[in-house]
Amino acid sequence: MSALLLDNSLSIVNRTGAYYLARDICCEFVPVHADVRYWRLGSHAPEGLFRKIIARLMMLEIGLLGNSDRFLIGSKADAGGFLVFLDPLYVLRSRLASRDIVLCHDVGPLTHSELYDPRTVENYRLAYDKIARAKPGMVFVSDWSRACFGSIFGTDFRQLTTIPLYVRTELFNGHAEAVPALEGRPFFLTVGALETRKNQVAALKAFRDGRFWDQGIAYVLCGARGAGHEEISALAANEPGVFMLNYVPDAQLRWLYGHAEAFVLPSLLEGFGMPALEAAYMGLLPIVSADSALVEAVSGVCMEVSPHDHRSITDGMRRALVRSGAEKMQTSLALRQMAVGATKERFIGQWRDLLISKQVA
Repeated sequence: MSALLLDNSLSIVNRTGAYYLARDICCEFVPVHADVRYWRLGSHAPEGLFRKIIARLMMLEIGLLGNSDRFLIGSKADAGGFLVFLDPLYVLRSRLASRDIVLCHDVGPLTHSELYDPRTVENYRLAYDKIARAKPGMVFVSDWSRACFGSIFGTDFRQLTTIPLYVRTELFNGHAEAVPALEGRPFFLTVGALETRKNQVAALKAFRDGRFWDQGIAYVLCGARGAGHEEISALAANEPGVFMLNYVPDAQLRWLYGHAEAFVLPSLLEGFGMPALEAAYMGLLPIVSADSALVEAVSGVCMEVSPHDHRSITDGMRRALVRSGAEKMQTSLALRQMAVGATKERFIGQWRDLLISKQVA
């Protein structure tokens, strides 16, 4: 058996971008270089209704036992191997040593606790306290997340490494299908879960105050419903020119990325900024939160706005519209050239260097 064990308990409860990232890491290294663990189920990944039941039980255990040493999940890593936790939360129900590695997307539950429920904040606080004591190797998806972590816990860890994410190019392969209501109509686009963290409320107010619909310009939002979607939906329903598409098939998403005037995401918190990178891959100008991981994700080729002032977002939208054709073409080319370098091969190669070289050492 391998000395490397990947803890992918994350995937039992998570089906967002973090799930696909963890899945790709596991697909690359299991079973040749590593074994995988799903909470107390060993290597058996639960699916369907069984997964939902297991998710409730796992979170109940974490909530009840927290950082207690009772009933920890044992593994061969205890006898000299090492563990890679694909989310910080799951260090709570396992032993954690300095030789282990923890993947961190962001420290949002600590820096932006108002965006999370109290139980989630407390659980992650306990998990990060355990990490701070053990000082394992830490991997981050952005330098922004690494800096936020360091501002809280310092840099006295065995390793602090950034491995940026990559564009899932399969999303953009295939035919594009027009959204009938939007054909021939200019529009702004936001892609991402409808939740408080993504700050769609501020973007909607910016669209309203800019009176863009009076100019024939629409605003399209698509994404799954998340925490806080009720306020977003209510505001969108009362604003002319707003199209709430929720889930759209990949063919229509390709068309939306290819025909929008600009991509708008003044998010309050992002660990990396995958939606902005996807927009960049399609040559679509991102209007994003200043000094955030979103800016880093697109190497600064974007329009930065204040997420806390919807007037700043309105101004960014106006500036995007008045660009000349030459400016649009130049920005689109710069975005595409930057984004094509964010490949899965590069990402996996950096993880391979980290994990395989560690085993050899």
